[in-house]
Amino acid sequence: MRLALGPPLDDRRIDALPYVLEKDYPWWLTVPFRPADFPIPAGYREFLRICSFARIEYQEEGRDWSVYEPVNIFSPQEVARGQSFTVGGTTLGDDREIHTTFLVAFATAGYNVEASRWCFCTDGDLPRQSGELPILRESNDYECDLAKYVDTGEWTENAFTTPAALSFAAWLDALVSEVTRRPFDPDRRDAIPNSGFVRLSECSRV
Repeated sequence: MRLALGPPLDDRRIDALPYVLEKDYPWWLTVPFRPADFPIPAGYREFLRICSFARIEYQEEGRDWSVYEPVNIFSPQEVARGQSFTVGGTTLGDDREIHTTFLVAFATAGYNVEASRWCFCTDGDLPRQSGELPILRESNDYECDLAKYVDTGEWTENAFTTPAALSFAAWLDALVSEVTRRPFDPDRRDAIPNSGFVRLSECSRV
């Protein structure tokens, strides 16, 4: 196993990240992304000043290095892909158009099957700490669990909007604690976001 860290960023490049996301995202969005809605959270800024990405990699005998997805904090280039933005999404049954432009994905959550990411929520509906943005877990691969209707701006039914943490530092501390408290097993990735989310949610109330 090894820890891979990206080179640090200066404040100029950190401040440019929301504008790079707006410029580089290749698809048309029904609800446009606005850089002003994504002020860089203070704890995330401190992280980027130290390293621009962080991931655990592991190597099985006779194979190349693989990324352990429960610990994969994106590089700025990966953030700029807007991986949690929904393009042309609708709900099942009534085909109402939905959007997730308020979710800025910054790390994978680690599920083996579903697309799952940790996201900063730029929407003002959720509680937040000064200088920070609440963090939500998104996994919209097989069902829509975190989106808003385009026509009304309301959350979709049963949207899971409980923040995992109210600051990047709290999220990172809880994630590290969750990962290091159990033996490493690359085949049991689901255990981290499943059990970790409860612990992360508890952290957000401290």
